[in-house]
Amino acid sequence: MLRKYSLVIEGDAAGYSAYVPELPTILVTGRTVEELTARAGEAIKIYWESVRVRPSAESMVREIEVELPA
Repeated sequence: MLRKYSLVIEGDAAGYSAYVPELPTILVTGRTVEELTARAGEAIKIYWESVRVRPSAESMVREIEVELPA
């Protein structure tokens, strides 16, 4: 399955960093934009692999409601 994600890139020729707004846990760095993009792709794959792991028998799942300021 092919999915598109946004990659917000900051930096200059000295180095770059980026994050994926749709997956806030992903932050990557690289010397070039190409290296950064490749690392982001790998990080996204690892993220989705880790989400597929089943919780242990001791894990508890709870839904909560949070009121945010408008």
